[in-house]
Amino acid sequence: MSAFLKLEDSPMFQKQIWSLEHMADDLKNRCQILYKGSKRAALGEAYNGDNSFADSLEAFGGTKDDPYSLSIGGFQGPIMSKFIKAFRELASYKELLRSQVEHVLIDQLMHFMNVDLQDAKESRRRFDKAISTYDQAREKFVSLKKNTPGDIVAELEEDLAFSA
Repeated sequence: MSAFLKLEDSPMFQKQIWSLEHMADDLKNRCQILYKGSKRAALGEAYNGDNSFADSLEAFGGTKDDPYSLSIGGFQGPIMSKFIKAFRELASYKELLRSQVEHVLIDQLMHFMNVDLQDAKESRRRFDKAISTYDQAREKFVSLKKNTPGDIVAELEEDLAFSA
């Protein structure tokens, strides 16, 4: 709020608050889209798919001394082993990427959406309540008559000062 220290409750200030609220809502919508997209990114499925494909390659003839692959030409065992190893490494990297996306991106994003943006909304509610209290105190003070006793004027001035 340090940007608003010299502003009073004016139409310009209200417009700026509305603009910031609109930007916060837009940011929340964009965060929700990113959250849904990151959950659907299927990195876990890619991990399972690579492991499944590596298992299929291994079942087909990935061992070095497999008689069937030796009868086909003898080269499939070592070559298939390299492919199997590569797919298993890819799967482990995808699993690492998935866990990092979940930890770094999704957890932080959820904290931002559920805590920080809610704090901003709560600040707006507190501001609206404070403005209402201030307006009531100001109306009481302005409606004073000229011959009102000094102690009542002082009390209303104090209420007005504390509500600001």
